[in-house]
Amino acid sequence: MQADGIVRLSKIQVNPDYLDEYMKYAVEVGTISLETEPGVLTMYAVADKDNPCNITILETYASQEAYKSHISSDHFQKYKQGTLHMVDSLLLDDVTPINPDNRIINFINPSAASEPSHD
Repeated sequence: MQADGIVRLSKIQVNPDYLDEYMKYAVEVGTISLETEPGVLTMYAVADKDNPCNITILETYASQEAYKSHISSDHFQKYKQGTLHMVDSLLLDDVTPINPDNRIINFINPSAASEPSHD
């Protein structure tokens, strides 16, 4: 990550009426971003166990340029425009890593998409 890289927690509250549809958009944009954008280092989304409408996404970008490229991409614009009516609140919280050498390696495993879930 360059000195102007971004580490961000995106905190999203999704309207419960749209949660399933929102999740499809979120998975799609995260997958495409990690597969096609080298400057997108992490796109790790989690839902609160007690309230799955509270979504937090850990996003890391190699640089400001990588972030700008990401938000102008067709897949991000599809996500953003498609979910505007689904999101009750959004907080973008830029954070500073306590230990920058401790990184999450985040990637899409293509074979996992074809394997059945073992929940």
